[in-house]
Amino acid sequence: MLYQQLVSFDKWTFIAQILNLFIQIWLFKRFLFQPVKKIIAKRQEELNKVYSDAEAAREGAENARLDYEEQLKNAKQDAEALSERTLASARLSAGEIIQNAQSQAQSMKEKAAKEIEADRKKVMDQARGEISDMAVGIAEKLVRKELKTEGQDALIDQFINEFEAE
Repeated sequence: MLYQQLVSFDKWTFIAQILNLFIQIWLFKRFLFQPVKKIIAKRQEELNKVYSDAEAAREGAENARLDYEEQLKNAKQDAEALSERTLASARLSAGEIIQNAQSQAQSMKEKAAKEIEADRKKVMDQARGEISDMAVGIAEKLVRKELKTEGQDALIDQFINEFEAE
């Protein structure tokens, strides 16, 4: 019989156990599950915040990378433009130097031509002076021989024309 009492069904004990179960569920829910839910919710918020901060940092890094690439591209363009300007300036300077050299060479040619012309005139003047002296000498010789004046002029003109031809 003793065994039967262990297996027997007592209505009030059953009700007390059911009430005890509901009270335990309510207590667990009130004092255990709600604080645990709050802790889980708080951790979820922190996790979401960390994810959002990480996403914002990633976007910031992406924007910084894009800005860097844009600046690098601009720097390359600026360097190319500077190189082109420098090359154009160098070409212009080279052209000016060549033009100056050509103008100096031209002025030197002109100066040399003027000097040559002046030297030629000087030589011609000296030659004419010498010719005049020679002509006077010839005239003296002719006067000594007592030639006519008409013959002297013709002789002097002929002598000067022959000397200029040479």
